[in-house]
Amino acid sequence: MTENVPSKVIEAGVENWFVTLSDMDRVKLNRYLDKADSSSTFSFFMSLIKAVIADENYRFGITLCVATNNYEFDAYQRFLINEEFIEVLFNRELYEDVKNVCEINFKIFPMIKDIILEENGGKYPNRLNFRNKYIDVIVGVDAQYEKGYEMLDTYCEMGILDKEDLEFRRNSLKVHRLQRTFDGVYTYRPKE
Repeated sequence: MTENVPSKVIEAGVENWFVTLSDMDRVKLNRYLDKADSSSTFSFFMSLIKAVIADENYRFGITLCVATNNYEFDAYQRFLINEEFIEVLFNRELYEDVKNVCEINFKIFPMIKDIILEENGGKYPNRLNFRNKYIDVIVGVDAQYEKGYEMLDTYCEMGILDKEDLEFRRNSLKVHRLQRTFDGVYTYRPKE
């Protein structure tokens, strides 16, 4: 069996997962294996997920992200995987799943916020998908503006949104709401 298993798969310790893949998924995986970091199971999946996102192969990205559920990762690693999973789901327009994974990372965040600060020079990164994509979905898809305002306030209280950015984003939601209202008025066509 091992003669058909790529060496990087063996190095990463994910042979059991590899043998469950369909022939089509193995072909897809082979396309990205040269970009895989096989130093650990976590590094293997993260490097592959980032490669498929860069290639906009979100369907295979879902396969990879779901596969990570079979492995034990610490809270920080799980958070990072989920951040990529949110990106994949958002681009596949699976908005309920996006909200679910955002909520999972929202719960994990308090446990790992110090690690994030340490990894990013004492500041939170601008790209926090569990924050940004959640707002994108509840406002842009669900049109829940009040919930959007509430979540922005929550993010500010958590320290992942500063006061200046809070005001900017609140104003953006107001403009978005007005634009949606005007679009609805001007696209109305009375029956003849």
